[in-house]
Parts: sequence; structure tokens; C-alpha cells
Amino acid sequence: MKLLGCLVSTFAVLASIAHSQTDDYELAPMLYSATQATDPVAAWQKRFEEKSLRFDQSSERAFLSSVLDELKVPIESQVLVYSKTSLQISHISPRRPRALYFSDEAYVGWVQGGDIEIISIDPTLGPIFYNLTIPRPKSTHPPRVVRSRDCLGCHGSSRTSNVPGMLVRSVRSDIRGFPLLATGTFLTEPSSPIKERWGGWYVTGTNAGERHLGNLIFNEELDRNEARVIKDMGSELTDLKGVIDTKAYLQRTSDIVALMVMEHQIAAHNALTKAAFTTRKMLHRQRELARYWNEPNRAMSETTQRVIESQATQLLRVFLFTDEFELESWGVEGNQAFQTAFLKQAQLDSSGRSLRDFHLLSRLFKHRLSYMVYSRSFRSLPKEIKSVFLHKLEQMLQTPKAHELSEHLSKKETARIQHILRESNVLPNTPST
Repeated sequence: MKLLGCLVSTFAVLASIAHSQTDDYELAPMLYSATQATDPVAAWQKRFEEKSLRFDQSSERAFLSSVLDELKVPIESQVLVYSKTSLQISHISPRRPRALYFSDEAYVGWVQGGDIEIISIDPTLGPIFYNLTIPRPKSTHPPRVVRSRDCLGCHGSSRTSNVPGMLVRSVRSDIRGFPLLATGTFLTEPSSPIKERWGGWYVTGTNAGERHLGNLIFNEELDRNEARVIKDMGSELTDLKGVIDTKAYLQRTSDIVALMVMEHQIAAHNALTKAAFTTRKMLHRQRELARYWNEPNRAMSETTQRVIESQATQLLRVFLFTDEFELESWGVEGNQAFQTAFLKQAQLDSSGRSLRDFHLLSRLFKHRLSYMVYSRSFRSLPKEIKSVFLHKLEQMLQTPKAHELSEHLSKKETARIQHILRESNVLPNTPST
């Protein structure tokens, strides 16, 4: 187990080195690894190193809780994954799953006996990957937080559209947590059918329709490359008491609604990073051409305009939930604690509505325009793509049936979305023509 963990780490480092030599995000204008980040962790890293910021070291659980407090990540967002799909595979198993927590700007992973992994969102660079060591009993080494490149072998590859990004995987896992890769895996996105989601994850809460892959342990049928269920912990769990020892964790749940929100938010963050990086790369090339031809006032080329238009369209596809999987019958039911914590960050309009309002019947949210429109990442988009995005969005909200990306929206829904966006100054109060 330890040897396999070392091999995985070694391969990740080698892949990361290879990527740093070739990937566009390491070149101008992004210079991803060489650029000083301004994400939430970077904001407190100096205080932490100077020991003016201290975390509770009385236990792993207390240390984790104080880290989440500093990052303003709600403990109610906890979801648990027991498949060995992290660099810390030697610590992960169905009995000791890895816990993930998230807010709008940070994702925190922790497994008992391991380190804390943090993905903190920089408004310009996108996700920044950190490793935070947890002090152990009798250890003389203080906790350290380090910006890590090991993750980029997977999180900065074709799997993430060749920019730093995040992944949610669904795999069939055996009794030790090892993924049975020969039986097939799934990349989980908002468009994924429920029946393909959450393999290797614990899931509390319920859903209508076909059963998901969560809470299942498999055995591989080697002669047929198929997986047979050998343990089913149930598809209608209210909590995980009796399934695992929940005392080590901050919550007893791995909430189905939290999982779905995290999947949407990751898709939105990935789309924002791709849109921002691509736009900045095209504008950089435009400037280089203008410098070469000594034409400082050179107009934006048609190619650059088309690329920016395309990226704005892809971003709208995610933000408008165009490809969202339609839930069956009564939809999903989760733990109210997560929903309450999530709604605390809502920006309400004068009618008390927000883009965070849940639907949970045929779809995840009541108003299908992503709350990520309020994020620092969206606000920091280059003006060249943001203006195209907002112009297209306004057109689609005014005449949703006339556009492929918005034809799934009703006129009443788009009217509510417009009202919310105008009162929060995302869109101008006077509609454009």
C-alpha cells in the first residue's frame, strides 16, 4: 500500500514536470506557477508562517475545524469519498473515507492520518493547489503550508481542458477502496445521469428514479471485466452512523444535495478558468502581432473575436444549466443543514429571491443562472469576454426560446432571473436593445 502510494506520487511529479515544459498555462501571459497568487490561502500564508495565525493543534479534527473556520468553509458541506483516487491513497478506505468540504472559493480535503489538501481559487489564476501538514503527537515539526505542483499531472491536463482545473470521478471500488478501472469509470458533471454518479462515494439523502453508484462495494469479475456488488450500504441513508465511525468527522453525513452543488460549482470554476486563460492568451498573441508589425492600434482580429465568442458561449452553457440532467419524479431530498448553510450566502432581491434558491424536483436550482456570476473569478474575467457574455446573456433572458442555450427556460423563470440580476447590478437596470 505504501509502495503504491509512493509510485502514484512519483508518477504525478514526473507528469507535473512534463506539463510544466509544454502547457500553455505555464507560458506568457499566464505564467501560472511563477505568478504570486492572491487566493484565500495566499492571503493568510504569510501570517501562518510568521505564527501570527495559529490553528488548534489539540487533535486532527480540531485542526481541520480551525482551518475550515479560517477559510469560511461550512462544515455542513461535508461529502465523503472512499475510493483511492487521491495522492493520499494509503490512508483512504471505505472504513476511513476522505472528507471534502467546500465554499465558493475553496475546496478542502482531509483523510485521517494524512495531510490537508486545499484548492483555493485565485480570481486570475484559477485553482491553486496547497498541501497543509497536520502536526502529529510527539512531532517536533510545525505545520507547513506549501503550494503544490504534484496535482497538475491530473489537474492540469486534457482531463481539465489543458488548464488547471478540478475533477469529480465516479468509480466502482473494491473492499479496500481500489478503483476497478477495467470495469469503466465516469467523469461526473451536471449532465451525468444519476445512475452513473458517486461510485466510490458515500451518499446520504434520497433520489427518485434509478439508483446511483454510491454506498456500494464491488468485486471484479476478471473473466468478463465486470463488477459485481458484494456490499450495498443502502440508497436511503439519513446519516452514516453504523456505516463508518463518524466520531472522527465533523458531520455524520455525505449529503446528496451538497454533492450536486459541488459538481455544478466545479464545472463553473473550470469553465471560468478556461474562458479567462483562453481570452488572455488570444489577447496576448494579438499584442505580440501588433508589436511585430509596429501597429500599436491594431484592431482585434476576427480569429480572436471568434475564439472569445466561443468561450463566452461555453461559459453560458454551464451558467444557464443548458445540459443539466433532468431529475425524475420528486427529485432529490437531502439534509436541511447543508441547504441552510448554503443559503446564508445568498444575495436576495427585493422579493426575497436569489440564485441560490433550491428546486430539487426536476432540477437543482429554482432559477437557472449560476450563483457563480457573483464570484471573484467572474468579476475578474477580462472585459473583452465579460462584455460578450453579458450581452449574450441579456439577449437570451429576453427571448429564451430564440436561443439554443436558453430554450429550456420559461419566460417566467427568465423574468425572475433578470430581476435578480438587475437588482444586484450584474445587468443594467435598463434592458439593452
